[in-house]
Amino acid sequence: MSASTDQSRTESAAEIADDSRIAAQWKPIVFLLMAVALILRVIAAFVVERHVQSAGRPFLIEGDANGYWELAEKIAAGEDYAIYGRHALRVPGFPLLLAASIKLFGNSILAARILLAVVGTGCCWLTYCLGRQVHTRRTGFWAALYVSVCPLHVGNSVLILSETLFTFWMLLSLLSLLCLLRNGDEECDASRARTCSSRVLFLSLLTGALVGVAVLSRPGFLPWLIISCAAVPFLLKRSLALRAAVCAGLVTGCFLVLLPWAARNATVTGHWVFTSLWSGPSLYDGLNPQATGASNMQFFDDDNVLARMSEFEMNQYYTQRAMAFARENPGRVISLTVSKATAFLSPIPNFAKTAGWVFSVVCVTCWVLLAFGTVAGLASRQWQRSDLLVLIGPLLLFLLVHMVFVGSVRYRLPVEFPLSVLGAIGWRHLVLRKSD
Repeated sequence: MSASTDQSRTESAAEIADDSRIAAQWKPIVFLLMAVALILRVIAAFVVERHVQSAGRPFLIEGDANGYWELAEKIAAGEDYAIYGRHALRVPGFPLLLAASIKLFGNSILAARILLAVVGTGCCWLTYCLGRQVHTRRTGFWAALYVSVCPLHVGNSVLILSETLFTFWMLLSLLSLLCLLRNGDEECDASRARTCSSRVLFLSLLTGALVGVAVLSRPGFLPWLIISCAAVPFLLKRSLALRAAVCAGLVTGCFLVLLPWAARNATVTGHWVFTSLWSGPSLYDGLNPQATGASNMQFFDDDNVLARMSEFEMNQYYTQRAMAFARENPGRVISLTVSKATAFLSPIPNFAKTAGWVFSVVCVTCWVLLAFGTVAGLASRQWQRSDLLVLIGPLLLFLLVHMVFVGSVRYRLPVEFPLSVLGAIGWRHLVLRKSD
């Protein structure tokens, strides 16, 4: 082992020992940061609302936002959860939050934006908590600072899109998974063995349930359940029976959360659908003869397949067409995969091209800082395997998912929250090493 590695680990151990002594000092600092995060997001809510009103439309990104809002209005009015004649187009997580806003504050989009600003601030707080659990309070603070003030995260928090709510539940599920893995590695004597096992099993159910809630806001997160179950046998140093029980707990917790939605879908569509019936068109959006890697759903209106088939049949129809295209055009699929990955990892979102060069420079700067810090964080080795799973695992999952469907910076933003913790570890490691 190199001297620099020993020194880094010694520095990290010293920070952890000091962490308990400075907890009281950090509370007002973190509180101030959360206040700044909330103020910036509330300002963004007013700015975005003013912009869309001057443009003569209700939403900045129309299409998805219109659908979410219409579904929320139906929930608030006690009407059937359906839109465009479809009953399982969208999972209900985000529309339920918007419906709560409508119930509390009336049919005000601005009020919903401010509510999302509060949820977005909660995401910043959870990022701090994740950094504190993985490394130190200082690391959590710097990670939270990044997501609190980064313009893309500030602006995205108040859009009528599901990313902010999904990020909140995803971070909670990651914290719960980390707690599960840490508790599973604790040494327990014979007198406490049953209590320790019960706690681990409870955490597995809770983690699975939180994954299920996150899936109800973003169905693409469902594969995370498989990844978590696959990781448990390698990360838990327990008996084979307990590791199997933990995997069963993860699946059971998620299943119980999704079950009411699936049962409702079985009633209205005749099929047990645990997510939505929009994955087929979404897949074909990314795999069709006219595909570019970006989203263009014009084909759906042109085909009008719902005039001759059910919602479930429509979903299967587009899934089969997408798979047929992939089989017949492997070279084109590879080209599209590269385009989607490039779009997903791009430092500049598409709309930045019309926002001016200053905004583009800020976006590039933020992304370079995060990417460089992430590489340094990986090289520092100031993490456990379980830490690496929750910090970089979501990024790899969503990258793979959107290399198949369509790619966009928008889909990367949620996974930057856990990634910022690894970036903060990297930058603190570089700064401390340079100061010695």
